[in-house]
Amino acid sequence: MKTKTILTLAILVFLIGCKGDKEGYSPTITTKDIYEGKAALEMEFFENAPPEDIFEKSVLPIGLRLYNKGAFDIKRGFLSIGLEKDYMELNDGSLKSINDRVNFQDSEHITFDLKGKTIEHPEGEQEVITFTSSTKDLGKRDPQSQYHDSWVSITSCYTYQTKAVETVCIDTDVFGFKRKAETPDGTRACEVKPITLSSQGAPVAVTKIEGEMVPSKDNPSLLKPRFIITVRNIGSGEVIKENKVEDACSSKAITHEEWGNINIKAYLSTLEEENKLDCDIEEGSKDDGTIILKKKEDTIRCIYEEGFSDEKGVFSSPLYLILDYGYTETISREVRVKKVATH
Repeated sequence: MKTKTILTLAILVFLIGCKGDKEGYSPTITTKDIYEGKAALEMEFFENAPPEDIFEKSVLPIGLRLYNKGAFDIKRGFLSIGLEKDYMELNDGSLKSINDRVNFQDSEHITFDLKGKTIEHPEGEQEVITFTSSTKDLGKRDPQSQYHDSWVSITSCYTYQTKAVETVCIDTDVFGFKRKAETPDGTRACEVKPITLSSQGAPVAVTKIEGEMVPSKDNPSLLKPRFIITVRNIGSGEVIKENKVEDACSSKAITHEEWGNINIKAYLSTLEEENKLDCDIEEGSKDDGTIILKKKEDTIRCIYEEGFSDEKGVFSSPLYLILDYGYTETISREVRVKKVATH
């Protein structure tokens, strides 16, 4: 009973952030609700700003709502405004925000901060951005056309994090020699089996954990827990390398290896460095904890090299997983620019 109580407390502490990164926050049983869902930053245009139709040489109003509906705070995210420059241009000085969580250096360098969900604010922080654009003379570009269908697009780029914790089974009695000694009916304290997950309050999720015990090559009495961890992009955007978020909202090139790039850290029992697992895609490769998603999903192996003696028996332990990555997404709206009738 005491072991279960300690494990429950450990899980709750982890779910409100590693090393107490939510200062002054008291976890409750509803904390788990914060770590559900696949949303992070959500963007939406105002219903009629921009409008579906507008005349040439007119002012186009544009309104944008931002919501951080995930469980992680966005710090220094980036926004990029896309306009078809042959047909419309951003009006200097028109960019404004409601809650002052946005910094407008210029039209191509817009940064923002938005806190994620908490018990006090279950919807996360929100922001509203407004600006205007002027449509150009359609006759100079398409003298024979009565209208042109153009686009207004907004791209967001930001760093995000996924945290997952699950109770896993560590079974050092792989041959079952000690099973009857543990309980009268021969059952074990737990069973090593696959664990299926859905979401953790972020657009990237740990969806499956498969465990196994690997005997040490040098010491057959030493068993190493190894986990095959499946990670999936369940959101509607794209994953990018954490340090490339600013480049993704600019014209800078991003390599193939930098798309879908996620750093993963795994810990067994506690979030201390000595309990960190060795994570690699291929056994024997450098431990950089990097996974690159292919078709939005991939797996990585994480092994506890310290291992346990086969005298340890069967027991449960929390497995902590922390995923760091960048995320980018674009929303667009079509606007029909119409020529003003001259007769």
